[in-house]
Amino acid sequence: MIRFIFLLLTGSIVYAQSNRFYYELKFKPDTIANQEIKEFFITDINPKSVKYFSLIDYKNDSITKNVSPESRYERTQLYHYIKRDRNSFDNINYLSAGSTPVQLKSHDEMKWSILPETKMMGSIKVQAARTHFGGRQWTAWFAESIPFPEGPYKFRGLPGMILEIYDDRRYYHFTLVRNKVLDKEYNTSGIVETFFGEKPLLIDKKKYIQLKLQEYADPLADMKGGNMPTLIDEHGNKISVDFKQMTIEAQRELKSNNNFIEKEFIINYK
Repeated sequence: MIRFIFLLLTGSIVYAQSNRFYYELKFKPDTIANQEIKEFFITDINPKSVKYFSLIDYKNDSITKNVSPESRYERTQLYHYIKRDRNSFDNINYLSAGSTPVQLKSHDEMKWSILPETKMMGSIKVQAARTHFGGRQWTAWFAESIPFPEGPYKFRGLPGMILEIYDDRRYYHFTLVRNKVLDKEYNTSGIVETFFGEKPLLIDKKKYIQLKLQEYADPLADMKGGNMPTLIDEHGNKISVDFKQMTIEAQRELKSNNNFIEKEFIINYK
């Protein structure tokens, strides 16, 4: 059941406050297995910036700031976060290559075709629009009554907030489920601008592909380098590690999680 809790703001209030939008994302990381995963993501629209990140890491960040013996961390299934200035298509991408957090800059302007089709989502009237982005065809449903030209991930540029967007093959399907006005801009320095305190390496797309191929060639490089603790069984005996089998399994996982939102991020593993 989709719940919309919208506060329709006047222009002066929109730019003076931070507004948070929660999206449910259903996606298929593997086009062959066709398994669908559901996770929730946040778009924070601040007075000067827009940030997109996982609800899971927002909760992890809260745990880090208030650690207790009962604390339990989760892991996002889609670590590719975004930061940009308001009213801009220039994005900073935050993602990982092996154990290395990295950042890449990209210009992602979208050309939209606004269609005559409309529908109701809850009590809100939305209109359809189409664009080609990241090697996929996308259909978006936006609401002119919500005065933000923004949406999830890098999607933006329509005359109203994007409430729903999906690609033609339904590999990715975002649906807005709720929103709130924040008392102040949330400090994302621990989960977006850094990976829980580790500053990401600024690289270009060519270097990113190189690092991903290196990760695939030797996914256990860090463990082999002595960063793995000695494993002991219940009798105090050292447990031998089958690096060959672990490498095969790690490579299999990399191949099966290679259906990125933008096809240019898909790596041709061999």
